[in-house]
This record gives sequence, structure tokens and C-alpha cells, in this order.
Amino acid sequence: NQSAQFIARIGRTPMPKQKPSPHQSPLFKRSVPRMPDGYYSSGPNHNLRKFVEEHAVPYDPEKCDYNVPPFDVPITTTKATAIYNMHTYWSKKPHDAIQQYIRHYTQPGDLVLDPFCGSGGTALAALMEGRAAIAIDLSPAATFITKNYCTPVDVDELQRAFEELKAKVKPEMDWLYETRCDRCDGRAKTSYVVCSQVFQCPRCLEKFPLFDCPEIESTTLLGKPKKIRVCPICQSKGIEEEISTRSKKFGSIPVLVSYVCEEGCKPRRGERKHNDTDPKKQEFFQRYDLGKIKQIDEKEIPYWIPDIPMIRGYETTVKRDLFAQGVDKVGDLFTKRNLWALSLILEKISSFDSRMRDVFSFELTSIILKASKMMAHNNDGIGRIQKGTYYLPQIAHDINVWHFMEDTLSDFVAAYLEIILSDTYLAISTSDARFLDIPTSTVDYIFTDPPYGDTVQYGELNFIWETWLKFDTNWHENEIIVNETRHITEADWAKMMWKALSECFRVLKPGHWITLCYHDTSEGTWQFIQDL
Repeated sequence: NQSAQFIARIGRTPMPKQKPSPHQSPLFKRSVPRMPDGYYSSGPNHNLRKFVEEHAVPYDPEKCDYNVPPFDVPITTTKATAIYNMHTYWSKKPHDAIQQYIRHYTQPGDLVLDPFCGSGGTALAALMEGRAAIAIDLSPAATFITKNYCTPVDVDELQRAFEELKAKVKPEMDWLYETRCDRCDGRAKTSYVVCSQVFQCPRCLEKFPLFDCPEIESTTLLGKPKKIRVCPICQSKGIEEEISTRSKKFGSIPVLVSYVCEEGCKPRRGERKHNDTDPKKQEFFQRYDLGKIKQIDEKEIPYWIPDIPMIRGYETTVKRDLFAQGVDKVGDLFTKRNLWALSLILEKISSFDSRMRDVFSFELTSIILKASKMMAHNNDGIGRIQKGTYYLPQIAHDINVWHFMEDTLSDFVAAYLEIILSDTYLAISTSDARFLDIPTSTVDYIFTDPPYGDTVQYGELNFIWETWLKFDTNWHENEIIVNETRHITEADWAKMMWKALSECFRVLKPGHWITLCYHDTSEGTWQFIQDL
């Protein structure tokens, strides 16, 4: 990983650093500043020039005394914050790290720009430091997430609205995830279902879910340690026959259910397997767990779902051939139960006012990938996804969508209590960084984290969020990226990046700084950035 700061010239002495605002106790009512009309646009923001005219101090070479030395203080930061954990956007940087740069290079009231804003860390950091901010990204998912990170929310109002949403979805959610407790025969809710791909043993030719195949220690051809799964029947005969996950797959089936008893059993949580040694558990698995899945599969989802062809790109056809695994449309990334639950929430969200509708949609996007078949099951009972790629694990962890929404709400409340803004001078534009609708020499500081060649395919990865949010998904031809599926080469990337950074140089006041955060193992793109 490498990072660099590029300058147009060194200038003004910075004002004394501001003390960070203390977190306000939730016991006290806080005032939530109102965002100005027109600050956000899911397309090019036509108020951008007006915003700059209102919040930028005109550059006057006769009066400019900007003389700030390079920022050379070690960064202290952590990702373990409520704000950072609100959303799993790709390759984002902690806002408090960016705040340290902003405090060094700018004064309160200065104008800060991020032309590749992603999830909005720079804009949020600028607002929290009392600066004005412009956030630009070509992805409508990115600017929507930025908007919701940077728009203050009354947490009491949020919690009241969430209770209203809960009441709206509860009857149907109860039906979707209902099951029975095999200890007391009472009502229970499905917490998660483990689904496993079935493979065939090359020796005995028996078929088993990979979940049932014991994991043992082995070595590679070079003698390095690795873990493999072996055929349980062959193992019982003293033979350790490896089950290769590269071999033919025979479909994914439910193999374990974790549930929560609602009738008072202690502990409340229980589980059962498809081949459980307890006959009653096995019976309940067949009757209530598989029975519920069958019941759902036989019905039509009564709400809108993203019945949209999956994007064909590097992540979906070259790196991971999702189409060979049966993912033709966006909805194919989800089990029918979770697809139903997500579409139910989306439908009920639509009845709220625009602010709560946006917050709930924001929260929904934060859990959508975890609610998909990409969630892998771990032995500790916690599912995880591989960030920054599309991947269907051999053993998947199918969550209860509403339980995740409830858990995420507490994270959102904690985060919004940490976001203390005195002013909300912000403009967000969903537009091309190569063509900034910003007057020349008006921006005081730029902090940005541009796309690193082909390292993160933002357009392809944001596609899921954008389809669920019903945004335009036809912007990828202008994405500054290296992508062999779309025949965008490193030379194309360099040409587009040159144009974008030239625009940054144009709008930045002479002698002011741009901090470019760049993490890429590709020497070609890094060398190009340095040569600029």
C-alpha cells in the first residue's frame, strides 16, 4: 500500500486546530440542523455553481497568504466506530483520519472537495470540522450513501418511525420465519439457515453436502499446511478421500437451522440438522423448516423485486462466473424467503416521508449483501461476506432479514449520535469527475481516494444496491476503471484519470493542497499517478 500527497504550491499558515466536538449524551435532546434544498442530486447537481458562489471565498492573489507545510504527523485512527460500521462500502477510509488532514490544511468555513466521494467520508469529515463540502461520484449508489452519512437525523424520530415500520412488516415477517421449537413444541423464529453444496466422492461415488464432510489438516504439493474436507464414508473405513469443491456440484440444500424459542425455553436458541441423531429434531427439520421453505417457494412474491439481468463484467464473468452458478438476474443472488423479506421492507418503507424513506433505504442497502447467498457460514455461527467481490460460498449462511434490520438500527442510532454538525453546507452531485461544474480556483482543499486501476470494480459491485434503489445503472461506460470485460485498458484509465486530476488542478486555488490516497499493487497505475 502506498499513499501520496500532491501539491500545487505551499501557502498559508493554518488556524489552530479545533477541539473535536464531544459526543452528545442520548439523554439530552439535540438540535438537528436542516439540510438546504437542492444539496443532493441522483444526477448532475445543477445547484453546484450556485453553491460554490455562496460558500467559496474568491481567490485573490494579492491577499492570499496560504502557507501550510506538509502534513507529516502519524495518523491515529480506527475502523471500530459506529460511524464506520454503518455501511460496508468498498475500500472506504475512516472519517476521523480524514478529519486530521482537513484540520491541518484548512480553516473553518473553507471549501473541501472530493471528486471520487464513494461513501462520503471526506464530506462527513469536512462537515464535522465546520467546513463546506462538495461530494461527487458517478455512481448513484455512492452519492445516495454519502447523502445519508452526511444528513443529520433525529434519533428519537428514527426510533419511532422504526417501530411503525416494524408494525407494518411484522405479520408477514412472522409468517416468513416461523418454525417450531423441538424442545417444548412451541412457537419459534428461524434465526438462520445453513445451506451446503452437494458433492460426489470420487472413490465411493456417494453424494454428500460439503457441510457433512469432516475437515482435516493436510498439506499442499509444496508441503505447506492446508485444511481439506474428506468423504465421511471413506473416512469411516480409514481412507481420507478429499472432496474437491472444484468438482461437479449437485445443488445447494439446507443442512442446519438455528432458531429462537418464543415460549420460554432456556437457552432460547436451539438448532437442528438435516441428519440429526435426535429423531424429533430431524422430524421438526423436515416438517417445519423444509416445510416452510417449500410453502414459500410455492407462492408468488406480492411485491416488486429487482427482476433485472445481472451485470456482465469482470467480477461476474471472469473472476467469478456467477452465470454458471445460476445467477442470471439480481434476484437469483437471494433465497426466495430473503428476497420476499427485502421486497416487503422496501414496499413498507415507501409509505414514509422522504427523510425516513431515505434512512430506511440506506439501512436496507447496508444489509442487502449480508442477506444474499454470498454470506458464508463459519463454524462460530456467524456469517461473513467476502468484501469487494462476488462470491457464492459452498456453505452459505442465510440470515433472518428482519433480525438484521433490528440489530442494524442500534448501530445507526449510535452513529447518528456521534455525527455532530453545527452547519450543513454540502452539495452532492452524481456526475463525472472529468467535467467538474465548478468555477476555476475556488476550492480550498481536495482530499480524494480515486479508483485504483482494476483493484476494486465499483460499478459492478454497486450494481446490487442501485437495482434495489431503482437507480440508473447505465453509467458504467464513463467509469474510470480498468476492466477487461468492457475493454477498458490501463491506457484508457490513465487518460481518464489525467483528465479528472487536471480538473482538480483547475478548480483548486493556486498554492493549495490535494491529498491523494492511493492503494494499489499495480506499479503501472501508481507510476502514472506519480508522473502526473
